[in-house]
Amino acid sequence: MTRPVAKNVSITFATSLLSSGATAIGALVVANALGARGAGLFTLARVVPTVVASVLGAGITIANPYFIGGRRHSVQAIAETNVLLGLAFGLVGLGAWILGAPLLMTHFYRQVAAWPVLVLGASVPILLVRNYLNAIQQGLQAFTEANLVLFVEDLAGTLVVLPLLWTSPPAGTTERLVILAPLVGATVSLIVAVCDLTRRGIRLLPRLRWTLGVEMLRFGIKGYLARLANTLSWRLDMMILSTLGSAEAVGYYAVATKVAETVRPLSGSLNFVLRPVFASLPAGEARTQGVRLLRSFFAVNLLAVAALWLACGIVVDRLFGAEFAAAIPACRILLVGLIGFGVDGVLNGFNVGIGRPEFNAYAAAVGLAITLAGDLTLITRYGLTGAAVTSAAAYTAKALALGAIFVFAADRSRADEQGIAVGRIAA
Repeated sequence: MTRPVAKNVSITFATSLLSSGATAIGALVVANALGARGAGLFTLARVVPTVVASVLGAGITIANPYFIGGRRHSVQAIAETNVLLGLAFGLVGLGAWILGAPLLMTHFYRQVAAWPVLVLGASVPILLVRNYLNAIQQGLQAFTEANLVLFVEDLAGTLVVLPLLWTSPPAGTTERLVILAPLVGATVSLIVAVCDLTRRGIRLLPRLRWTLGVEMLRFGIKGYLARLANTLSWRLDMMILSTLGSAEAVGYYAVATKVAETVRPLSGSLNFVLRPVFASLPAGEARTQGVRLLRSFFAVNLLAVAALWLACGIVVDRLFGAEFAAAIPACRILLVGLIGFGVDGVLNGFNVGIGRPEFNAYAAAVGLAITLAGDLTLITRYGLTGAAVTSAAAYTAKALALGAIFVFAADRSRADEQGIAVGRIAA
């Protein structure tokens, strides 16, 4: 198992770095053309639709790797159900976006024309369907193709804003370009996902299989709660900061998070690969492999965090310039919290793989509670530094909760096995 996992994690991690690099280039181009405010708009144009799509996802992207990896249903039946659910939930999201457009323009996309904000709402159904199809690829363990889908989204979005390097369009035109770039990226990635699955002979026609849909939603909703809490924990700081702080503060914090989260794909890559892998293994073997991976990956993640902590000042200065020096302390604070991601990647994948995604929800709830309390308390007084401290504390608390659940579940499992053995002897 170790070699295939290492290979697929390496592919996933390398692709994540390429995606982060493409996004960073886009943010750098926008920051140089429009300053911190432009960088903030570019980030919010990506983050807000992603959050909405995650909220409406209902955990199907978590159920897909489990059901496909464990060969619990046919891939064709799962794909047809996915397309129907994705379109249904996506249309709900688009309607909510249109109705909430005035609120979005007041709190997130300030001083931006109404029509690009409305058009950006199309990202929600596109991202939903794309995410579902990408999770099918993940369940098939087609990791190269699944990662390509995610990479082209960031690459295409960056290519849209690259003309800002050599042209200076009017301010309104530039802002519209920045707002709509993520929509282009999402559309291209959906097309790539459709092409790959169609090439594999999977028909992507909407069809509801009621029993299968209920089963997938019942499983997925447990993991959905964890994903929702995680998404909010990761991005709520940015959204609250944009409401309580200035656009410049959002721009500085966007740079801090972008640099700090260079190491986060390590955890995400392992989680991405391990879900279908653990789903295909007996529970005992999955736990043995999980312990082995947990030890080695925590050490790797710690080394990566330490290296970036030392280098982040140079990285921010060289890539974004001296005007973004305020992002450096926040970046270092965030990196301290990201040490906990050495636990997150393995245990999140393990819990889904053994069919207990609710364990992730319990741990994520701890992180979300800290995020909400800390952001609302500290951002008003300390700005982006308060947001960074809160996020670091939330990441750490979540990792400790995951570790505690893993140990408790192991002890309970041993006790159950011993009870069964004693019962057999007595019989």
